[in-house]
Amino acid sequence: MPVQYQEVRTSGKILNVYENPDSWFWVSASLNPYRGCEHNCRYCDGKAEWYRIDNFASHIRVKTDSHRKFEKELLSLGYIPKERPSLDNFLPGSSVQETHPRRNITLFAIGGGVCDVYQQAEERYRITRKLLHVANKFMIPISILTKSDMVLRDLKIIQKINTKSYANVSISITQIDDEVRKIFEPRSSSIEKRFNALKLLRKNDIPGGIMLMPILPGIGDTEENLRDIVKTGKKIGVNFILPAGLTLKPGRNKDEMLTSIQKKFPDLVPLYTDLYSNNNKYGIPRHDSNFSRNGAKIVHEFCHRYGIPDRIPRYIPPNVMKINYIVSTILFNLTYYYQYVSEYTWQKINDFSKAARNIEQLSQSVDSLAKKDLKRLISNETILEVVQEILQTGNSTELSQYQKLDQIFVGNPSIDN
Repeated sequence: MPVQYQEVRTSGKILNVYENPDSWFWVSASLNPYRGCEHNCRYCDGKAEWYRIDNFASHIRVKTDSHRKFEKELLSLGYIPKERPSLDNFLPGSSVQETHPRRNITLFAIGGGVCDVYQQAEERYRITRKLLHVANKFMIPISILTKSDMVLRDLKIIQKINTKSYANVSISITQIDDEVRKIFEPRSSSIEKRFNALKLLRKNDIPGGIMLMPILPGIGDTEENLRDIVKTGKKIGVNFILPAGLTLKPGRNKDEMLTSIQKKFPDLVPLYTDLYSNNNKYGIPRHDSNFSRNGAKIVHEFCHRYGIPDRIPRYIPPNVMKINYIVSTILFNLTYYYQYVSEYTWQKINDFSKAARNIEQLSQSVDSLAKKDLKRLISNETILEVVQEILQTGNSTELSQYQKLDQIFVGNPSIDN
């Protein structure tokens, strides 16, 4: 079916501002210049009905006014074009903070979960490039995720943004075998081109790494596949490799993936049917399934062996309460390891996540709280002990089981500065 482009104007806001920061990618706002994606990945979550995007891979809606809306909304949020990052607009007590109490945007995602900003339409419309020029003009930190080596076209403007504030480029790689890639990601760049793009990005000192997600059960979770991706990432100097499993939301998302499995890996149909028989609305597979391979844990072990973080180092911008971000980031990272490596209970994961959010949203420095106020903020004794250890030593014994502290932050900020 030929691809149809429909030029549209953005009906509402282009920026999606999060109430809480994303604890995986560290972004707190995102924007999508396209709806739908020509890469047509068989497992793509964006095909799920709740995104309301019909003909996802063949009818691409092009938001031609994205860059103008982006600039307008940045101005309305209090950002101004200037030579230094304007995040001081969001310090507690500022007029913008009072007007927009949840607008502490520390990292903008150019793109989101429903499109690749470097899909084929970008060759024609160059909207992503225009968005990057706006980001550069306002000196805002950005994060990009793509499956395309077209990102290299914008290497110079990304370098400028990274020099003035911060720019991270993540490239999705889930298979070392390009023939398998063609089955599930038919119109994306080859694996070789993606690795070459990452190599060139890192050669130009742009922070970047591999999104090893989704790890496909029975296909991408072999030790050989995961080890080879990690080893190649190490060779080209990636900053991180972030793994995650496959989710399949009931409906189009799940049906299309199962059809591909039936055609190319028929022997795996019983496995996939069983794993996703719960029809979880978020696409989370059954935890009580007999399938026991934990791809994320395997990647964690390989990353530990080769000295690569398996979490994205977090950018902490100037003019924020650094200690709050340091403590919350450690707690968020622990929730990840509890879920994917140590398999703790959901209650413990949720408790740590809640504490991390509460600390990050504090209007004062967490280390300035009286003991009684800290206990009121964090009622869980285990979490309280972790927080107190961080405040006293600048480190976490709990986290050191999984990751080195100097791998957690961009620029490795310390509690003392």
